[in-house]
Parts: sequence; structure tokens; C-alpha cells
Amino acid sequence: MNFIDKLLTFFTGANEYYKTRYIGNNITDLSGEPEFIQINNKNAYDLMITTSELYAPIVRRGLMLSCGEWKHEKMNSKGIIEEVIKSPFVNILENPNPLMNGNELIRLYDMNMILYGNNYEFVLKPFKNSSPKILNILETNKIEAKITGKWYKQQDINEIIEYYIYKNGDENEKLTIEQINHTKLNNSNNPILGESPLKSLYMDISNIRASKKFRNVIMTKEGALGFISNNTKDAIGAVAVAPEDRKRMEDAYVKNYGIEDGKSKIFISDANLKWNSTAYPIKDMLLFEEVDAGFKKIIDVLGLDENIFSTASTYENKISSLRNVFQTTIIPLSEELSMNRTKLFGLDGKNEWLRLDYSNVPVLQENILEKTIANKNKSESISTLVGSGMTLQEALNIIEI
Repeated sequence: MNFIDKLLTFFTGANEYYKTRYIGNNITDLSGEPEFIQINNKNAYDLMITTSELYAPIVRRGLMLSCGEWKHEKMNSKGIIEEVIKSPFVNILENPNPLMNGNELIRLYDMNMILYGNNYEFVLKPFKNSSPKILNILETNKIEAKITGKWYKQQDINEIIEYYIYKNGDENEKLTIEQINHTKLNNSNNPILGESPLKSLYMDISNIRASKKFRNVIMTKEGALGFISNNTKDAIGAVAVAPEDRKRMEDAYVKNYGIEDGKSKIFISDANLKWNSTAYPIKDMLLFEEVDAGFKKIIDVLGLDENIFSTASTYENKISSLRNVFQTTIIPLSEELSMNRTKLFGLDGKNEWLRLDYSNVPVLQENILEKTIANKNKSESISTLVGSGMTLQEALNIIEI
């Protein structure tokens, strides 16, 4: 057996070098076909809970959406909007069921909309036309709608969906249309079921997980970092390291060298040896950059801003980003939820409505304060200009109101 054979035997085991390598068994399939995660109702939650770059934005968006306060408002006969104090509807929205409060319900609702594109809420009513008394979100992947197959000519939901089936363990429970409050994201291919936005991120999520998995393999199952060979050559070629010399070097390396206290960090030998690296620098693989790029894409798709997650972001940038996210994502999402609640409690068409109010949020209060100060300064400027002899319109034109 020549030096190369001995070397391969050292790394792969006796006779392993001579075995036939079968694709998918002993070596990696090098066909070049990428492997991407297919996101569906069965694995969406598991993907979120095991991918921090997905978990963090979903939780953050839910927290931001749920920090609003429910308000029951109505318009009186004079066209003035009034708040209904101690509204029973607000009380139910703040205390929807014995297991969770109103904020938790909103966070779970938003999580389901992201993971599945659908949310199924069980609504308990004493009578068919009465207001809900309990709201409970059911597991989305356990709900199945029995549809009629018709939808574009139908005027009533009962003509589109016959009933729902709740697969609770070994039992299938039939639920009526009135018992389920179904909300969904738009799906151009299916007007009845929503579509998860995560499906647009399947490549990014796959690459994030693959990059982190590859780093883990390198750190935990890296194998040999390299090998030492004899740099001495004769007329035939490279000269193999003698067995006794190899054993002596291995024993010395294990006993005398390493990062522990009392051990040397440098291996010194009087033999003519050569180091052959089998490792590849992680930084050159751009694994960290791939994770960061995927994380930013997830943040964008969920309507958030990377500045609210970055520790390097300045305070001013974070405040500005938080305001922007509230204005462009959170408040529009809250309006959809508010319209759903208004309809669910039978207030639509009565000049009454339910809405999430975010005026209590500190970053938005600062914005309101800034606007108030700006308006005050404009008013004082207008008064000064009018007092100097200008007309009101001339003063307004100068202040650009």
C-alpha cells in the first residue's frame, strides 16, 4: 500500500477507500439541485419555534399590534363621535375566554395569520342573533371547511360554506357557520382560504436554516482540521512518515499541545513536515451574511423595520422606525381586525364601531406632542402676521397651511 493509500486509510478506515460509493448513502449527492423547505399547515409552527430569525419578527409584530386599547365609539344625532363607557363588547374583547386575555388573543390571531394565512375563532353565543360571550382561537391546522363548490354568484356565506369540521383528537366535531369567525389573507387562487406570506419566504427560511446547520456541523462534527505529511522526498516521490514517528507526534500533540493551561500553543518538530489544511474558513462561505440577508427579507415581508431589531441602530432611528411601522403596518392591520370585531358584535350599520386605539403608545404620543407644538407655533405665527396688517389668507399662504 503506497503513501496515498495509507493516508486515505488513516482518514476513512481500512478498506473504506476501495468501497463503491453510492449516491445518497456514503457521499453527498452532487447533482446541484437545491433543497428548499416546503411551508404548509403541518410544519409552519415548528419552523417558527425553531428559527429565531422567524420567531423574533412574528412575536414583535404581535406585541405591537396588541398594545392598542379597544374603544367602542358611536356617532350621536349631531354627528359628534362619542366613546361608549364601560361597553360590554370591550369587556369581552379584553377578557375573551378563561385561558387568555385580550392581548394574548390578538397575538395568537396575528401569529396564525402569518403562519397559515387563516384564523379560526370559535364564537360562543347564547342565541343565534345575540352578541358573543366567549372567543376562543382554534388550532388552524385542525380546521377543515366543507364547501359547496359555489361562491361568485352566492349572496350568503351559508351558500358557500356548509359547515366546519374541527379535528379534535380522534373526534371530528361539526361546527356551524355562526360558531366560526374565519379571517384570512387574500389568496388570488382561492377566495375561501387564505395563503401564508411565509410561502414567499421558503427560499430565505431554507437558506437561514441551512447556513446555521452547516455552521453547527463544522463546529461539532468537523473531523480533522488537516493532516501532517512528510515533506521529504526521494527519487520516487514523497516519503511516508514512519509508524513510530507518527505515533510519537500524535502522543506529543495530545499530551503537550492545546489551548488548556500548561500546554503549548505551537507544535515544534525537528522533522521535515508539512501541514495540509482540510478546513475552509467560515467567513469565506458568507454564512453569517446569508442569515442576515434572510432575516432582513423576513422583516420586510412582515411589514417591519430592521432598525427596531438592531442593537447598532441609534435611538432616533429606532423611534422613527417604530413610528413608521405603526403607521404603515400595525394600524392598517388593526383596522382590518376592528372591522371584523364591529361586524362580529353586530354594530355595522348602526353608526357604532369598535377600534384599536394606539394613542397610548409612547412613541406615537411623542409624535402627537410634536404635531401639537408645531400647530401651536403656526398659530402664533399666523396671529403675528395678521397683527402686522396681513389678511388671514395671506398669512396662511406664508405659513403654508
